Amino acid sequence: MGSPVVRAPAGPGGRGVAALCAILGLLPVTPVLAWAYALAPFALWFWCLTVPSLALLTALGAWSARRPHRLRLHRALVAGTVGGLIGTLGYDLVRVPFALVGLRLFAPIDTYGVLALGAASSSPRTGLLGWAFHFSNGIGFGISYAVIASGRRWQWALAWGLMIETLVVASPVAGVYALRGPALIAIAYAGHLAYGAPLGLLAADPARTARRLREIGPHPTACALLTVLLVLALWQRPFTTPAPVRAGERVAPGPSALVLDARFHPQYLRVPAHGCVSLHNGDTVPYTLPAAVASPRLEAGRTTTACFASAGNAVLRVRTSAQPYAGGFVIVDRTER
Repeated sequence: MGSPVVRAPAGPGGRGVAALCAILGLLPVTPVLAWAYALAPFALWFWCLTVPSLALLTALGAWSARRPHRLRLHRALVAGTVGGLIGTLGYDLVRVPFALVGLRLFAPIDTYGVLALGAASSSPRTGLLGWAFHFSNGIGFGISYAVIASGRRWQWALAWGLMIETLVVASPVAGVYALRGPALIAIAYAGHLAYGAPLGLLAADPARTARRLREIGPHPTACALLTVLLVLALWQRPFTTPAPVRAGERVAPGPSALVLDARFHPQYLRVPAHGCVSLHNGDTVPYTLPAAVASPRLEAGRTTTACFASAGNAVLRVRTSAQPYAGGFVIVDRTER
């Protein structure tokens, strides 16, 4: 038999607060869905829904920690937060080997920051925000699972992870990010199994999880979150911009990039429906862009305008050659005004 189910906290409004936490945990991902369905700009949903929901979850976590009659809820929040964080790391680690051989599996994460800031192109700042959003989704899903299924067998979290990926595959998100083909979908499902396993193990016994975390230090959850944020900041270096990226941003007014060693600098450009980008080829060889209208040729040492026919929201992989990391991405944002 599995461990007994941890019931919602006793006391007035206990079940209501737990249900509220479960809903708040699902809200951070809504900008991706809303943008894929072209309901409104990603940035609007991000700043009006994702940020407030995370702030409210943080407040509820601090509030429940100071109220003994909310101890079970607090333990579930802790287990969900840490389980979601570790699960997201597991999800990413599964995909790293495939990314190293050229599959651009992490491309959606970079688009999140560009869309959240409404930027014309990617930068270290958009990169940091995109990764922070990525982890907030994993933590939010972890919290939703933990407050609903604390005490269940850990395998239930595997089903939770698979359900999340199934909803993605069945939604327009899969088309927007070109999640097609059995190989890509299999990798995505494998990653979600790696997400669900640690989440399920930590949420199966929240009391034991909380006890072991207290053995690490007085505020292990906050320290873990701050550590991940610090690592992301050191990696992305949001207060510095590489020289090729700065040069690419100055190629022409609007979305623009410098092509060096066959790669875009910046890597991601955002345009409205039927929009155009300016690309300056800084290499000594010409390139052809198959995804652009009329497949314009990028002559060496010259600036070319490339336009894209997509009328709906889409993230287009624009290759300059067959090399794995050649070219870049163009985000066609139909919601841009």
